[in-house]
Amino acid sequence: MSLPYFLYQKGTYIIMSCKSAIYVSNTSQNAVAVNGTIPIGTTIRRYGCNIKQEGQGVVITGTGYYDITASVTLLGTAAGTAIVQLYRDGVPVAGAQAKTTLAAGSYANVSLTALVREQCCNSSSTLTAVLSGVAATVDTFDIVIKKI
Repeated sequence: MSLPYFLYQKGTYIIMSCKSAIYVSNTSQNAVAVNGTIPIGTTIRRYGCNIKQEGQGVVITGTGYYDITASVTLLGTAAGTAIVQLYRDGVPVAGAQAKTTLAAGSYANVSLTALVREQCCNSSSTLTAVLSGVAATVDTFDIVIKKI
């Protein structure tokens, strides 16, 4: 794991952040109720010091922009519209939502992308994905987050 380093410039030490990335995947079928958090699974790859998995979320730390891509395969347990929404500290991330119409017993894939900004070097945010609209079985859930 790389740690932040300091750059001495014109009499001042500047904290430099490291590049970071994480790939988390869950390939176990999980029944998720309406408004339930999608189980995040296991860290497959991780690099750097700004992103880590904690419980059912991914924590981003450090000033900068984070590029997020998620893919979810759903198995309908009832007919209806399934909505996958990315949340940051319990608040929906604007534009980070995917919808699909499910039939009972049918599969559907949804994906979403987002760009989130962490504004302060001493702050952190927890990212989670929530299923709403209709309950479903989450067949796979993959998420990749990169600090850019």
